[in-house]
Amino acid sequence: MLIDIHQTDAQGNVYTLRQELRIMPGLTVPAGFSSDGASVPRFFWRLIFPPGDQKALRAAFVHDWLYRTHPDGWSREAADMLFLKLLLKNGMPKFRAVLAWLGVRLFGAAAWKQGGSHE
Repeated sequence: MLIDIHQTDAQGNVYTLRQELRIMPGLTVPAGFSSDGASVPRFFWRLIFPPGDQKALRAAFVHDWLYRTHPDGWSREAADMLFLKLLLKNGMPKFRAVLAWLGVRLFGAAAWKQGGSHE
């Protein structure tokens, strides 16, 4: 499922939503929100997926928004589980989706702690 985005840096590493992204009641990522896509180290791109993979972008936008804003009622664990569910829903092969989920579970704590600005 494609989302309406545009790349906002010269290297094509930052994506910005052109319209809001509604995920479920009470969870909408606003238009204008920017993300680097899924932050997968280049070494793992062939195994998992590159940052701008269309099957991963929806999940990445939602995950980044949850990590940056910490909306009421959302824990890091819940954000990571939704990331996995959205990857699978958008057609990511289960093996790759689980690897991406493990990555955020193992290495996402610092990013979670930096968030919480309630943009």
